[in-house]
Amino acid sequence: DVHYLDGRVERVHFFGSRLKWSRWVAVTLVGDETVETLVRTLLDHFDSFGGVPLCAVFDRPKTVALKWKRNGEVTEWNPTFAYAALEMGFTAEVCWPYQPQQKGSVENLVKWVKGSFFKQRRFVDRADLEAQLAEWLREVNRERPSRATGVIPAERMVEDRARLRALRIAPADLALRFPVSVGP
Repeated sequence: DVHYLDGRVERVHFFGSRLKWSRWVAVTLVGDETVETLVRTLLDHFDSFGGVPLCAVFDRPKTVALKWKRNGEVTEWNPTFAYAALEMGFTAEVCWPYQPQQKGSVENLVKWVKGSFFKQRRFVDRADLEAQLAEWLREVNRERPSRATGVIPAERMVEDRARLRALRIAPADLALRFPVSVGP
């Protein structure tokens, strides 16, 4: 929940992505947490990265995986997400609660955005929040060394981009498929 200076409160949803090697971050304010929002924002982030990574790691939201075994193996993917992953050309991996090397990485990104951006700033309105977010992203990606590497993410991004594959589809051209059941 974001408390604006005039006393209004707004529940804000955001989608965050980070490239593991360079620590380059993309954060987008989103209207909801549906599968369509997830895949469209993910493709926008891949576009901003300059390409598609081989694998993307997700927490286990229903927008990604519908069913899984006790060992964490996905037995049923969200069909819209699975189709989009094929269209974009990446593999998906979901975190299992007892795999801290993965789960921690995903959860730490969310905590870091909340703690370093949302809790450290005050906002006049939504437009001010968006402007400050853009400035913060510029700063953390291009000016400030990452705590994890000690290097500015923009400097390591050159190596990350060499590993990324070209986008198969432009964000504006992504058509999604949604399964429906039709009764009598």
